Amino acid sequence: MDSFRLLSFRYAPHRSVQALLTLPFMGLLLALFGPFGSYTTMDFWERCAHFSLCFTIIGFLILEGAYRLARRFFAGNWPLWMALVYDAALVVPAAVIVWGSIHIFGRAALPFIRFPDLLWQNLFIILVVQAGITLSAWMRQSRLPQAAPASAGEAFPLAHRLPFALKHSPVLAVSSEDHYLRVYTARGEALIHMTLTEAVALLSGGFQIHRSHWIHDGAVRDYRKDQVELKTGLKLPLSRHRRKAFEDWLEQMT
Repeated sequence: MDSFRLLSFRYAPHRSVQALLTLPFMGLLLALFGPFGSYTTMDFWERCAHFSLCFTIIGFLILEGAYRLARRFFAGNWPLWMALVYDAALVVPAAVIVWGSIHIFGRAALPFIRFPDLLWQNLFIILVVQAGITLSAWMRQSRLPQAAPASAGEAFPLAHRLPFALKHSPVLAVSSEDHYLRVYTARGEALIHMTLTEAVALLSGGFQIHRSHWIHDGAVRDYRKDQVELKTGLKLPLSRHRRKAFEDWLEQMT
């Protein structure tokens, strides 16, 4: 993949409670290695507190900021180049957070630390995290259903209502939001003016799991008593009145 195609790669920033809960543990993992000289300037418990706090706060800014900006300006589906711009914008705030944390947990290390060093250190860590996010997004997309060859109207029945970047992306699920419809595709999501009934009439190969939600058969990863999880990580409610019919439908699909 050439540089232009790589930077143009689009994905929907994913956030979840599970991802947020892993952040302090990733900080603890860093503490074990003691990077950037912290192994010799801070004791073990100082490193644990410092890296857990910093990774949690900065990681939250990365995940939450990306999710909100992508939804606000890119219909939920932003290009990698924009993600890198956002990452670069986070470097100075992240360095300030680390600087403040060192003042709390590792004052003995202050004589050995220069603020410019914190800038490149945070840039490195943020880019490593971004690489992980991008790889995860690419792997999620590679597992999603691909539209079969067909005319544009047949393969992408909602294409005329979606933003250009999503027009040729398979629809994974749709959810009713008042008088609008949120369409989830393999490349992101968009809010369009349409009812769920109108959309379901155009779509095929799926099941209405709730009065407000419809899903594509190839997008299901797992389900529980009252919830269906898609391969993108999106979780939608499963009506208990439709659960038996859903299980029968899913068994036929598999």
